[in-house]
Amino acid sequence: MPRRRTQARMLAVQALCAYEALGEAFDAQLPEFLHDEENLQELEIATPVADEIFEFASALARGAWSRRETIDGLLSRTVAHWSVARLTPVDRAILRLGVHELLENPPDRPPQVVINESLELARKFGEADSPAFINGVLDAVRRGLAERGVATATGQEPGTPPDGKPVQ
Repeated sequence: MPRRRTQARMLAVQALCAYEALGEAFDAQLPEFLHDEENLQELEIATPVADEIFEFASALARGAWSRRETIDGLLSRTVAHWSVARLTPVDRAILRLGVHELLENPPDRPPQVVINESLELARKFGEADSPAFINGVLDAVRRGLAERGVATATGQEPGTPPDGKPVQ
């Protein structure tokens, strides 16, 4: 059985795919979606599920969805030869989730953990080449944020260093 945060990330990826299909209207359905018994069983998440898993999954999905324009812009600049729209919905969801977590950068989720968790999601849900692609993209995003000195833990936008002055 996957660890609690891994379980939450699996649910969040599925929720992001649903958000993409249904748009903002899905937000009202998110709690019911996350608690769906068939879905939990399919993901091999044992019930009863701890509330913290649902809360973390909901926060991840809503956070990544609400920041998708910023995240997609960062992804477009990182992967110049691919448009975000061309990605499979699953890869797009995994990348959005991973970039969201890299931007949040809380102390209990170091970038390497976020990337490793994203690779596990890619192995579980993606195509054969998804893990390598996602690893390369997320590592490039991580390096780019570090090079720019982005204070991701404060939620600043990419390209804005800790002093708040945009990077030219």
